[in-house]
Amino acid sequence: MDTASTKKGLSGGVHQINSWFDQLLPQASLLPHQQQQQESTKHTILKSRWFRLSVVVYILFSILLTAAHVASWLFSGPSSPSHFHHTSRGAMDTLSYQRTYDADEAYSLLSNMSHGLKMSKLFAQGHYDALKYVQPFWQRAASVPEPQQVSFIVTTTPNTWRDLVQMAKNWNGPISATLHISSKHDKHVLTTIEAEYKAKPELFQNVDLHLVETPNGIEKMASIMVPVNVERNLARIYARTDHVSDVPFNIVIATDLRQTLEKNQARYTQLLSQGDMLVIPTFQYDSQQQLSQMQIPQTKKELVGLVEGEHLLGLYDAHFELNQGPTDFKKWKNADALYAVTDYTMDYEPVVIQSKTVQPWCSERFVDKKSACLLSSYLAGNDFLVLPHDFAIQKPSNKKTAISDLDSVIEKRLYSKFYWEQCVYQGRQLDALGLWNSKKSEHIRQQCSRVIQNWGRGLIGKPE
Repeated sequence: MDTASTKKGLSGGVHQINSWFDQLLPQASLLPHQQQQQESTKHTILKSRWFRLSVVVYILFSILLTAAHVASWLFSGPSSPSHFHHTSRGAMDTLSYQRTYDADEAYSLLSNMSHGLKMSKLFAQGHYDALKYVQPFWQRAASVPEPQQVSFIVTTTPNTWRDLVQMAKNWNGPISATLHISSKHDKHVLTTIEAEYKAKPELFQNVDLHLVETPNGIEKMASIMVPVNVERNLARIYARTDHVSDVPFNIVIATDLRQTLEKNQARYTQLLSQGDMLVIPTFQYDSQQQLSQMQIPQTKKELVGLVEGEHLLGLYDAHFELNQGPTDFKKWKNADALYAVTDYTMDYEPVVIQSKTVQPWCSERFVDKKSACLLSSYLAGNDFLVLPHDFAIQKPSNKKTAISDLDSVIEKRLYSKFYWEQCVYQGRQLDALGLWNSKKSEHIRQQCSRVIQNWGRGLIGKPE
């Protein structure tokens, strides 16, 4: 009885499906005899039991697959923001961009781009044939720094490698450094550096090394193929903290800067996130002869005594006489709180702590022009705020990157044009943001009034 009823039910189901298919089939039309035969053949296929069964199986499979995906989406739960942050940071650090069909995973069209093409797009002023040999994270530090820490950005060569090793020992914090070598160098040079890196904890724990190779290196002359400003951007983009500081290889931080930053973390983080820069006053010994008896003062009181009493040291601002630069030694000597630099000039290039993400990037049209990295930020309305109790000592060095006389002339002329260009560009930006009549435009009004009157009349705010 049960078997008979089951067969009857299946038969009824099959008849029901057949009736559905019959309704979908068009009624026979009045056609010539040959066409009617062709239509009859098509109808025979469509009425085939196996064809109809395969269609039913396909429909059932599609329904089940859709239901499984919907259930997975409903019950898997939302992904946390930390997951996205971790995924993004991990993809950047490992330079691994993978295609995926998972909506929660990182996806990038960079997957199909060659390494050289990625580098040449990131650093448009560098030469493709040199950039394709750039190796980010040639050596990766074992320690993962906290985001709120400060990474030192350093450019080094085999000639200045010893200075970087000493800096890593003194700083004992995260460093993102470029190592620029000549592709004509004996491979023994790289092998020696790599061996020392892996043997010293101050290096393999804290220093990320990014390798740059050009035919002639930069030991004797700056490279136009990969300018030093490109190296600065390279080290900055791969720094693993939110704050960075471009520090020359011959600089020694004399005070406990890390403690100062931790003590004032909330306030300083707010200042840096809005674009302001913290200046680390840098002092230099008065003559090369004093290098052998050089002492590093540990306190502000001791330092002031060496500057005013023994006249061994002076406040160093590049392109200015000692103690005569915009950082203002007299003001710093009496300061107990942050103070803003008021006598800014376009050549001012102090050692600063800044945001990795908020600040404009170094203009890569210059072979080696640190002031170009800071000019745009100042004209955009950001302040140089001098730290009142911390300072650095710059050791005399003859290992700085040399620039030919021709390149020096070109750099100066380019920088003058760049200054005008930034006056107009930043002025238009402030005007577009509705900030031209705000405090944010004070710097550009002071620095660029003549340029804007000549170039921007009627385009940017109202002429001074």
